[in-house]
Amino acid sequence: MYTPEKHQTLLQECQQWHDELDACTARIHVMKNELYQFAPGKTDHDVMMGIEHFHNQFHIQLINVHDLSHKIKYHLREAKQHPELGPRVEHHRIKDDLDLLLGDCKTLDEEFHAFISKP
Repeated sequence: MYTPEKHQTLLQECQQWHDELDACTARIHVMKNELYQFAPGKTDHDVMMGIEHFHNQFHIQLINVHDLSHKIKYHLREAKQHPELGPRVEHHRIKDDLDLLLGDCKTLDEEFHAFISKP
């Protein structure tokens, strides 16, 4: 049985997801700034290719975060309007998408910092 307490937990979980996406966005912006500090004066072809790669990846991940954030907001609005429906398959799909995206952001962070740390 779906109770008001379970509904409140669902709403809190959605808010937590949104907060995690905000943190991911902030990390990407920090990395972008680090890239802009790293890039000037680099002339090696491989380094320039890496700079372009990470610049593109930051942009792509920001779009992915934005899209998932909107999906969560829509899901949250639906949950508030129809609390009697309880958690649906969509809730679990969003959680899976979030886990995948956060993993991608972590990997991107690790790969980027390994790239800019090369001598």
